Amino acid sequence: MSANDLLTGKVVFYSPGGWSFRSNDALKINIKDIEKFQRIIEEDEKRCIIVSPEFVELDESGHIKTLRDKIRNSGVTIEI
Repeated sequence: MSANDLLTGKVVFYSPGGWSFRSNDALKINIKDIEKFQRIIEEDEKRCIIVSPEFVELDESGHIKTLRDKIRNSGVTIEI
């Protein structure tokens, strides 16, 4: 799961210890456990910890599938 930290606006990833700024800490969630983690997302949004949470889809090798999530993981890919 990824989201934005409400205080800093930075991308965060759900880890075994809670939300982390490091994608390497991210917990890989089995599809059968999504409902459990959906409740965590809802609670953390209500507590104003995160905003814009999304589940990050991985391929069979564990790599991020979508361009949106690759950019969220890597940061801006062009010079501004």
